[in-house]
Amino acid sequence: NLGNACLTSFFVTGTWDHSKLLQSLKAYQNAEKDERMKSNPDLYFNCATVNKYLENYDRALAGFEAAALKDPSLNASEEVEKMVNLLNKLEILLRGHSKSKRLASLASTIGAVNLNSSYKRATLDALSDGLNKAVAVLGKVLLFVKHENITPLYFLVCDSDQSCFVLSVYGIRNDTIKEGDQLTLLEPHFRNIDFSWKEKVFSPRFYSFLGGEEELKCYKFKSIRVDFLEQVLVNGKALPPHQAIRTSIYAQHKP
Repeated sequence: NLGNACLTSFFVTGTWDHSKLLQSLKAYQNAEKDERMKSNPDLYFNCATVNKYLENYDRALAGFEAAALKDPSLNASEEVEKMVNLLNKLEILLRGHSKSKRLASLASTIGAVNLNSSYKRATLDALSDGLNKAVAVLGKVLLFVKHENITPLYFLVCDSDQSCFVLSVYGIRNDTIKEGDQLTLLEPHFRNIDFSWKEKVFSPRFYSFLGGEEELKCYKFKSIRVDFLEQVLVNGKALPPHQAIRTSIYAQHKP
C-alpha cells in the first residue's frame, strides 16, 4: 500500500520529510474513492494518523472517530482522547503564559543572531500560512510540553513581540532544547490553528458526565513546526548531527 509505505518512510528515514506525509495522505484519499475500501476502518485510522502528524487536528480527530465507530477494537478512541488532552493542555498553558509577567522579561532578552544574509528576520505576525522561505523567527522557550506520544516534541515559545506560539519539533533528541533557550527557526512552517470539536460536558460539582451531552469547544492558537535539524539554531549555534534521532513508528494497520 503506497500510503503505508510513505507514512513508514516519513519516520524511518530520519528525514521527517513533510512531502512523504502529503504523498501518504494523497494515497489514502485515493483509496477512499474505492467503494470496497469505504468500510475499512484501518484506512480511516491510517489516514487520521497522517493528518495527526500533518497537525490537521480536526481531520485527524474526525478520522479516528470514524475508525472507532467502524471497529471499536482499534485504539482509535484512545487516539482521540490523547489528542483532545494535548489540545486542552496547550490551550491552558498558552492562556496562562500570555498573561504572565515573565513573558515580557523573557521576550526582552531575545538577542541578535548572526544570520546568513539570505534570511530575513520576522516575528510571528509577519508569517504566512505554510512554509516561509528565507525567513527566520527568533524566540525564547517558555517550557517543554509533556504529552502522551513519542513525537513530535512540543514547546511553548514567545517571540520578541511577546506573541506566544506552539512549536512542534521532529527528528531531534528531547534533551536538545531546554527552557530559557533562545531559538532561531529557519524557514518555519506556520499554521493558524482554528477549529471546533465536540467534547463531553463535565460538571465539577457532581464529578460526572451529564447524560453524555456534548458541546463544541474552540481551539485557536498559532503554531510553528520544524522538520529538520538544520532548521533550528539553539542559542545561536547549529545543532550537531548526533542530536538527530530516528523514531521507528509504522502504519499500525494495513488495509
